[in-house]
Parts: sequence; structure tokens; C-alpha cells
Amino acid sequence: MPVGDNEAMTPLTRRRAFGPLVGLVAFVVTLLLVGSVAILADLGLRQAEMTQLVSRIEASEEQMILVQEEIERITTAYESLEAPDDADRAELVGELADAAAYGQEAIAQAGAAMAGDTYLPWHTAIIRAHNDYLLHNQSWTDYLGRSAVDPGELTVPQEDIDSTFMDAEASVRAALPPLASTDLRNRIDVIFAEPENSGGQAA
Repeated sequence: MPVGDNEAMTPLTRRRAFGPLVGLVAFVVTLLLVGSVAILADLGLRQAEMTQLVSRIEASEEQMILVQEEIERITTAYESLEAPDDADRAELVGELADAAAYGQEAIAQAGAAMAGDTYLPWHTAIIRAHNDYLLHNQSWTDYLGRSAVDPGELTVPQEDIDSTFMDAEASVRAALPPLASTDLRNRIDVIFAEPENSGGQAA
């Protein structure tokens, strides 16, 4: 009897036919598993890098807050004088200049520590956030440098400080990885919270 095209497959033929299919399925499953592990590992790295970045920002912001508080303390003490004379005014100017110079150095050191950090090259959003905040840190350093020479600068609105702070906030929030921890999100909210009053510069 002639063998037709519709002859039933023998067990050996079936094994030969399904062998490559099983191999393909195994390859796809392995690829998916490896891909999932890689994605999870990258998310973990992003979380670690963002935690480092936020810690650096907190250190810089702390110095900015400290210098603002010191300037406010000096100014309040002067304003409490009943009849300040020229000597009092000279002392005020000297103390404000010293506070600005000290703050400039402390903030510059925080920025230098942050500038030394590196991130994985494909984590572009984190790199952008890092660079944008460094611009804000530099704005503060420049501002206090001018104020150390002329304390009257402390009373002048500093648009560059405010604008770089807003840019940094947008970049930092955009760099948050998916499934970022609640703690990390809360810390960022604290950093970029609205100031209690409108006096002074945005930290």
C-alpha cells in the first residue's frame, strides 16, 4: 500500500517534531526569568542610588537651614535693641558677613561631597536630578559668597535659588524608581515641603 501524505506520525516522528518546540519554550521561559531578575536587580540599584542622592540633598539642605536660622537669630537680636547705634550696626554687619561666609563653606563642602558621586550611565533620570540639585547648591554658594562681602545681599530676592530649587524638585520626583519605598518618598516630601513663611530664600 503506498504511503500517503496523511500517514499518522509514529512516536519517533512526534519526538523529532516536538523536540525543537520544547527547546524553544525552555529558552523563552529562561529568557523571561533572567529578564525579570535583571529588572528587579536594576530597580534595587535605582532605589539604592536614589537613597544616596536624597541623603546628599538632606545634608546640603541642613546647612542651608542652619545658615538661615543663624541669620534670623542675628537679625532678631539686632531688632530687639531699643536704640541701636553705629557700633551695633557695625556689629550686625560683621556677624551677618561671618554667618554668610561660614554657610558658604559648609554648603560648598556638601556640594563637593555630592559632586563626587557617580551613577550607572543608563540611570539618566537620577543623573539629571543629581546635576539639577548641584546647580541649586551652587546658587546658594554664590549667594552667600556675595553676602559675605556685602550682607545687604541677604535682603535681595534670589530668583536663581528659587528657580533651581523648583527644577531640582521636578527632577528628583521624576527620578523616583517604580515601587520606591514609602520612606524615600516621605523624605523627598519633607525636603521639598512648602516653607512655613515666605521670608528668606527657598532652601
